[in-house]
Amino acid sequence: MKKTHLYFITSILLALFTFAISSCSDDDDVETSTMIVEIDSESNLFYDLTGSLKPGMWVREEGKKNWEKWSQYRIKGFSFEEGYYTKLQIIKKFDHRLEGQDGGSPISYQLQKILEKKPSESIRNK
Repeated sequence: MKKTHLYFITSILLALFTFAISSCSDDDDVETSTMIVEIDSESNLFYDLTGSLKPGMWVREEGKKNWEKWSQYRIKGFSFEEGYYTKLQIIKKFDHRLEGQDGGSPISYQLQKILEKKPSESIRNK
């Protein structure tokens, strides 16, 4: 009887320990970093993965030379305005659980702070 009782308690403790460890590991699946990006005042158009033409914006990471085409909706909490140069502090999240899955990117961006916004002509080709 004592062995059965001890086995039962040990099994429950092992299950609770396993649950506690696995629930903590979810945080390890998402990498978060802060970055500064510049948004050019000029918009663009690009084709998404489905072949549809979408409104875009020119974006570059601070300190980099090359500009990239991003969807105007890629940064959650940010609304692109044509004719305004904007510098943003954003949070980049990389969710390893979504890596390799169809229909979405494991990377997402969230506006943290608008650092600068001013009327401007395009600075992309300067």
